[in-house]
Amino acid sequence: MWMKRLSAVLFCLCLILCGCSRTIESERDEIRQYDWVGEFDNGNTAELSFYDSNAAFSLTDSGDESVDIVGLCSLTDDSIVIIDDCDDISYEFGYKLHGDSVELSYHGDSVTLLKKVEK
Repeated sequence: MWMKRLSAVLFCLCLILCGCSRTIESERDEIRQYDWVGEFDNGNTAELSFYDSNAAFSLTDSGDESVDIVGLCSLTDDSIVIIDDCDDISYEFGYKLHGDSVELSYHGDSVTLLKKVEK
């Protein structure tokens, strides 16, 4: 009798633990699951983050001037489209995932961002 209870408890525990982790099935899933940051030699910084169905991209230069694009986003196998909440303009970034980094491109220019490591 106690073996059945133990088996039932272990089975329930496995179901609970398996349901807690997000599954990464594509590059889109991996990009959405993490925040991405870049700090460059010239003092500029960039950050890309996702929450729900929104994304935020921020680019700050060494003089503290910044460009912030925040809004509804859509991902395909090779691009990210963010529709900015403030000006209703859509921005399309190409991307290539390289392990722990992602290369974003916009109109011929590109930046490489790294997975943000939580400390």
